[in-house]
Amino acid sequence: MTPIKDFLKQINRSAVVRSYVSMGLGAGLPELDIVGDHLLVTVFYYRVHPRKDDQSLIMPPEYVLSFDYPSCRLASFEALRMSSLGKDLDFNQPVGTFRHDAIKDLDRAAYQAKKDELYALLDKLIASLGGEGEFGEADERALRALYQLLAEPSLKPAYRTIAPAFFARFVEE
Repeated sequence: MTPIKDFLKQINRSAVVRSYVSMGLGAGLPELDIVGDHLLVTVFYYRVHPRKDDQSLIMPPEYVLSFDYPSCRLASFEALRMSSLGKDLDFNQPVGTFRHDAIKDLDRAAYQAKKDELYALLDKLIASLGGEGEFGEADERALRALYQLLAEPSLKPAYRTIAPAFFARFVEE
């Protein structure tokens, strides 16, 4: 099984992302969706404008891409500036700032450790979807807690839009 962290690296180095997603955009946390007999990993890409006061401006997501897991084949591509999904977004105005209160005291290493915990739980979930192991209630609670911690509140509407069932189960407060 391909670990989700390696899968994300692979798609971010893919010709699709390198060709169509502007350099310098950050990727949101991955969300999973099952369509037919395919597991899709959906990620959105957004711009961050760094500021010295540790309150970098987060701009609205610009692209939403879904990839087949584990093949990394592109399943869908949405340029939100040209889509009905983005019709209510002002791409020139920030939607929020990075570091929200829940993570403001985490240094870079602690933040990355939390993301690694999230990825390990996603690996466990993916394995269980493939019939390889269990993903129990404790795992679900832990995954939900990590999404709650790591998902920027100002980007939660984007997470809700791109994977509503996953959002309702794991991200929504």
